[in-house]
Amino acid sequence: MNGHPSFDILGSESRIFEGKHIILGISGSVAAVRAPDIARKLMRLGAWVHPVMTKAACELISPDLMEWATGFKPITALTGAIEHVNLAGNVPVRADLILIAPATANTISKIACGIDDTPVTTFVTTGFGEGIPLLIVPAMHQSMYDHPIVRDNIKKLEGYGVSFLHPREEEGKAKIPSVEDIAQAVENILGSDKSLEGKRVLITAGRTVEYLDPIRVITNNSTGKMGMALARAALRRGAEVILVYGKGTEQPPAGAQVYRVSTSLEMKDQVESLLRNHLTDIFIAAAAVGDWKPKDPSPGKISTHGSENLLLELVPTPKILDGVKKISPHTFVVAFRAQAGLSDDELFQDGTRRMEKAGADMIAVNDTLRVGEGFEGDTNALLVLESNGEHHKITLGSKSEVADKLLAIIQEKL
Repeated sequence: MNGHPSFDILGSESRIFEGKHIILGISGSVAAVRAPDIARKLMRLGAWVHPVMTKAACELISPDLMEWATGFKPITALTGAIEHVNLAGNVPVRADLILIAPATANTISKIACGIDDTPVTTFVTTGFGEGIPLLIVPAMHQSMYDHPIVRDNIKKLEGYGVSFLHPREEEGKAKIPSVEDIAQAVENILGSDKSLEGKRVLITAGRTVEYLDPIRVITNNSTGKMGMALARAALRRGAEVILVYGKGTEQPPAGAQVYRVSTSLEMKDQVESLLRNHLTDIFIAAAAVGDWKPKDPSPGKISTHGSENLLLELVPTPKILDGVKKISPHTFVVAFRAQAGLSDDELFQDGTRRMEKAGADMIAVNDTLRVGEGFEGDTNALLVLESNGEHHKITLGSKSEVADKLLAIIQEKL
């Protein structure tokens, strides 16, 4: 490999795709403008990304931009170098995945019929014939996506084992999914660790809110990033993931079954209902649940006129963890505990007390005032305590890396 500056981002977020080569096929949808972001997300997860573009794609996005984004000169035409064979043919080192994002109705239908009259479709024909996994991400106007022949061609390709990440249907358009969802779909294909296959994992994420009145709330700064990272890590390991999600800035990963809630009571009721009705192997309580709520919330907006002070009487919210083992004794329970301004010893003691009170099997604690451990950041570090007295330190890293390491510790205990 050469020393292109874009290679500096390789593995900067995670190394889950380290050593993997992904062919990114770009066809002539306006969503081609998202291709640089898709490529660089995959690179940040460790992959080498090789762009291949149709003529129509080149009219929408410059090949020079894709070269900047990936470090590789895009293949826009096939030459005597037989690029499609060198990257996707019967060679010792070939691509691990062909990702077509975005894929137009034209490109999908050509692939379904075995037509290879563009660089992208020729790469697909070659790679598919060699057994390289193929992931297609459609993006087009809704009416085109609803065309019965296009739908039939998608079903036909799915019958041949081709994976599809179906679009978001918004504003009369079949829009390309988020970069995070595309990365998750790639993880689901390339992930070789299926250690949680057949396991059901219930995760809470985000923050809860408690209403003072219909407009104002008491809440915290949790974004849901850690919970989403855990959900993605569990999906990658083959688990069935059920996500109870409060308020947050993150989109739930594709493949998770999601229940949205607002208040701590709603989250508690939803968790308990799921535990009663579904055999759950692991429960990870990663949500930042509010500890207090107003005793008597106002049914109307509290007026600010004529009063300088507002006195609130707060009462404790119900503790979700305290009832989990009573409902589902065999579920492996992992608590989370966020603290502020504690020493390592104090963090250890505080986490141990909370774990014992909740009857949890494990607790992950951190100090949000330490550099890199705040709610809103992209990194974290955890002290992981077990009910048997063992403990582990997960050092500062991306929340994706920290989630992977925590899941590895959990699965060893099952």
